[in-house]
This record gives sequence, structure tokens and C-alpha cells, in this order.
Amino acid sequence: MNFFEGPITSGTTSEPPARPLALGAYEPAEEEESAPRDRFVPARLSQVVEIGAGPDVRIMLTGWEIWPGSVTMQLSVFLRQIPPGGRWGADGPGPGALRCGLLLADGRKVTTLDAAPWPTAGRSGPTLRLSGGSGGAFHYQMGLHLSQLPPTGPTRLVVEWPDEQVPETATDIDATALRQLAGEALEIWPDAGSQAPAADGPEVRSFLGVGFGPSEIMAPAPYPEPPGPWTPPAADPSRADWEGMGHDHWLDADLVRARLANGADPDAADPDNRATPLHLAAAHGSPGAVAALLARTADADARDDEGCTPLWHAVCHGAQANAALLLEAGADAWRPQLGGRSPGRLALTTALAPLFAGLPGAVPLTDEERAAQRDADERIAVFRGVGTEGLSVAFVLGIDEDEAVRRLGGDPRDCPVRDVDAEPGPDGTDLYGFDPYDVDEAERWVGVTSVNGGCVLIQPSWYGMSTDPVLNALSPGTTAYGVSFNPKGGTFGTFSRDGRTALGEEIGKPGHHGGSPEGHWLYRFWDWDVPEDMWGADVLAYASATAGLRLTDAAAVDGPPRRWVEIPENSPLME
Repeated sequence: MNFFEGPITSGTTSEPPARPLALGAYEPAEEEESAPRDRFVPARLSQVVEIGAGPDVRIMLTGWEIWPGSVTMQLSVFLRQIPPGGRWGADGPGPGALRCGLLLADGRKVTTLDAAPWPTAGRSGPTLRLSGGSGGAFHYQMGLHLSQLPPTGPTRLVVEWPDEQVPETATDIDATALRQLAGEALEIWPDAGSQAPAADGPEVRSFLGVGFGPSEIMAPAPYPEPPGPWTPPAADPSRADWEGMGHDHWLDADLVRARLANGADPDAADPDNRATPLHLAAAHGSPGAVAALLARTADADARDDEGCTPLWHAVCHGAQANAALLLEAGADAWRPQLGGRSPGRLALTTALAPLFAGLPGAVPLTDEERAAQRDADERIAVFRGVGTEGLSVAFVLGIDEDEAVRRLGGDPRDCPVRDVDAEPGPDGTDLYGFDPYDVDEAERWVGVTSVNGGCVLIQPSWYGMSTDPVLNALSPGTTAYGVSFNPKGGTFGTFSRDGRTALGEEIGKPGHHGGSPEGHWLYRFWDWDVPEDMWGADVLAYASATAGLRLTDAAAVDGPPRRWVEIPENSPLME
């Protein structure tokens, strides 16, 4: 009998086959800004040496990963205790955080504090970046990536961590062996790009695969600030209440401690939403502020008006250190809150998972749950970097461009495919001189682009693609989902099936969807810990999936459309 012989359950889906995401050919570059983990098994060199130490911390170099054009140092950070003021000091991330540097054999110096170069600067020098790995509350593994192979010869690794009283410490390394091992990195798909067409668009990245590590201890590089950056108005430390405390003020642990010392009530609840100071600090504040409040409050599981605890808010904001402090104070990780979810259930799909996975009462995600989350995250990654302000977009299953044009009241013969290189114009096209961003014309013009299994329609600065008349005109015999991103606030979606509106919804963040459908949770509408270039990607992924489409790149939404159609002036679609 075969080891795996037996009944096999296979799922079925009504979703049409979609072209799979494919890995493109590897193209060696002067700079490997990140390790090419999708393509190579690195050569490895073991080296175990202490590279920095403080009263309650040890930093160990445990080995090297050598890639074709770069190297990653494997660092292990061991902590002996978490002080009452928070693991990383009262102010959290800042100038006193961990920093690293290398003095290369050719005399060049590179550090994790170096500012990111302007894209057109033509920089040829390497960069050095820290990244999170995996671990628990008292031990983390981190990667220190050098974007070029170091030159042969003596190299000096220097670390310093003022917040943990780790003095500047230098460790000498011979880089000769590293360059000799670069040719031993094993390429997994040497024929990538020739076996199947590569998917355009951003690299797929699953949130379930995000490494867990202490991003808060990484000293930030001094990215250039615009002139006159906004700073929050000062809050009065002499007050005996919480008046004037904006989100940024909860980062100031000294301010929180001063108000507590003056008699501010740590359990005071906002009359509008029942949020306590601990709720606000857990979401927006520093570990020091959270620790100060926990020392004074009797209830680490206080509920706001939607039944959410401070731990829920810490998880939704990706506040790892704050979540750890709340758990140590006895906060309940598995208490059901919005939509029957618990903070721990949400955390298991994020980089905070190792903090919760070993707690009593933890129920691991099933294989089906992990697969569904991974699929949603892959769909989200496709739309990374897409600008959504003012945009409306409709995803329609099973019709092509010609049919979409006809359903909008146009004639496909009047809507030729544009050559955007030969005929540049507004938004990449020059169709009769119209401007899709002009208020008087934006309502009538719609961009149409075929994708695998259907088509995508956009209006760059109008909300028409989310309206009932348009979607109901597009959906006879099929399904369509339209979404608009109101620049004044609010994201609105409409689902139409067979010419009839089936669902209209406002898509919100935590506090607006306790009874929302499963897709709102799967596509992470609850998650505030989102990179700037990912805002809106979750909504676009949800909208396309609800319509029944799977896009492999974002060009149909983010690029110039293949065709434009003008809705007739007296069309009922304009009502």
C-alpha cells in the first residue's frame, strides 16, 4: 500500500482558470537590495561570535548566507529581561536603537543609518539593511544584508545599541572566504522565464510568510524630510487628565507618566467610544507608555464600545512590544471580540504569530485557513503601489472589451486600441483630446482593458464604476464588482449579479465591520499595520476576487487602458 493511499478530498470552485503567477528570469545586477530567496539556496558559512553585549542583551553573529551578488549576516539577539519601561526604552524606536556598520577592505564605510539615495543619483555603493527574522519574546534572529559582495580582505563589523547600553563594538572578519563561496549559491530555477510567461507586476508576498522579528529595535535610516515637517502640538504634562492627548502623544512615555503622577485616571473611558488610555497607548504608543498604564490599571482587558480590548488594538496596529507587555500583564489572547474573532486569531496570520502560537489555549490555523489566507495575500500583493485616490474601478467576469463597450452604450468600432507610445496624451492616451481628470469629462469616459477571464474598467477621477446603473448594465449573465475611493474619505463597493445589485457596502477598518462577510477579514481590512504603498491593495484584491477574477499584474488598474469609451450623453447610466 502506498504511504499516502486513501481517499483524497478535492475542492471545487466556480472560478475560471487563471494564468498562474510565474517567476521571471534572474537578472544579475550590481546591487541586490534584498536577498534573492525566491531563486537561490545560498552558500553558507558558519561563524559564531559575540559582536556586542549590554547588561541585559547579547548580540551574536551566527553565520553568513552568501548570494550571487550579496551577503546576509545572521544575527541572534538574546534578551535577559523586559524592563518596566518597555523593552526598547521609554520612547520606543529612535536614535538609541540598534545600528550596525561595516568598514570594507577597500576603505568604504556603510551603515544601517545611511540615508536612502535618490533614485536618479546613480549610486554604485552598497547599502546595509537590518530585517526581522523569527524568534520569541526574549530571543530574535535578524538578517543584516549587504547589497554587494564585500571586497576580499579584512572587514570590520561595528555595532552599537545605546538603548540597551551596548557600546560601540568592533569585530574583525576576513571577507576572502565569502567571495570564494559566492559561486556555490544554488539557483533553483535556472530556466525561469523560458518555460512559461512570467507574470508582470510586483513580487507575490504572503503575510503568513513574513518573518517575525524586532523591527522596533532597528535604528531608522535618516530619510530626507520635506521642509517644515508637521509636528503634533505640545501636550501639557502638568494636567491631571488626558485632555489634548493625540495619537502621537502616546509615544511620549514621560508625558504619560507625568499625567499619571498628577492624578490622571488610568481607567478613564472616552464618553464617545469607551476607549481607555490603555486602548490608545496599545495602538499608537510606546512600550514605556503601555507599561506605565499597566502599572496603574486594574483591567488589562477593558472593552471599548465595540467590545475590543487593548490587546486587539495592539495586534491590529502591529505593535509587537505592546502586545507582549499586555500578554505578560494577563490580557486574554483568545477572548472573542469583533466578528467572533480574538486578538490571537488575528495575530496568527501576521508577523506577531510566534508571540501567540505557544500560549495556552492557542488553536493553530488549519491547512485550509492558511491556504485561504495565503491566496488572499498573493492577490493583495499584485496591487502593491497602485494609486487609488479618486479612482473607481469595475471588475467584470466573462466579457471582453468589445462587449464591455457595447454594454456601456458605445460602438467597439469607435474605440480602437490606442498606441500609447505613438499617441501620448492624458493618462497615456490622446483620444479626441479629452482629459480623464477634467471634471466636465471624467464622468463620461471609461477606460477598458481585457484581462484573463474578463475585463477591467476604470475612471481615474470619478466614482461611476461603483454605481448601480453601470454595474447592472455590465453584469447580465455574469458578475461584476465595482469600488470607488472617495478622496474626501470613504471606500464604497457594489456587487452586481446578472443585472441586479446584490450588495452595496462601505469598506472600513476595525470598528466598522463586526458583522462583515468573511472576505473583509480574509483581505485584512482590520489591519492598520500596512506599508504606505499597500493602502488600497487589499480592497482591489477583494473586489477582483468577489467578481471572480484573478489578476496577475496591476496594469489594467494602474496603467493606461487599452481603449476608451464615451458613455452617450443622454444614457441612463449617467443618472
